[in-house]
Amino acid sequence: MARMTAQDIVSEVRLHLGGETNETLSDNQILRWVNRSYIDLASAYKFDELEDSTSITTSSGTAEYEASDADILSIVSVTDDTNDLTLQPWNRRQYDLAVQGSASTVTGQPVFWFISGVGSNSRRQFTFYPTPAGTYTINVVYRKKPTELVLTPSATSSVLLEPWDEVLVLLAVSRGWRALGDEEKSYKAKLGANDASKIAERSSFTASSVPLQFSSAVGRALMDV
Repeated sequence: MARMTAQDIVSEVRLHLGGETNETLSDNQILRWVNRSYIDLASAYKFDELEDSTSITTSSGTAEYEASDADILSIVSVTDDTNDLTLQPWNRRQYDLAVQGSASTVTGQPVFWFISGVGSNSRRQFTFYPTPAGTYTINVVYRKKPTELVLTPSATSSVLLEPWDEVLVLLAVSRGWRALGDEEKSYKAKLGANDASKIAERSSFTASSVPLQFSSAVGRALMDV
């Protein structure tokens, strides 16, 4: 568990930005940079701390289902627990070629899945193929969007291990300098975040648990911060 609270991180970012006063740069503005960077980190690495699961119960003749969880960031696995089968990821083109405009023509035990949109409740929709011919329990393991850090009523902390606090600070600093119009300092802060991430990786991932396939996960994820 991280030791720095959101207030600690905001104060640290402010120091890196030259000690800007609260009148010129509010805590809430800095916190927005921090939370955006928090999501960037969660997207760039396979953090076990952010892993969760939800289940979908199918019904005969229905191919598309809206997940009950709204904070899905990326999918780890989709499993038909009723039949002990891991479903394989597909895409819209593969699905359309298979159904040829009529999903009801091929029914049975689902073998494939893909994200087919966002439902009315702003949650991801899953489509299965073949169209389920009965009731199956589909277990979706995913990495969730981290809960935003807050300053009040009490400052919260990141769920990531302590070494990632430094990375989070420097990523927010990079955003801050860019917002303040200093691209050179923004770039230097980003390089510092990349270096800090290499140290943090050693505490978070084993040799067989590799982050997403980037030459530098933070660098790739944050090329446009």
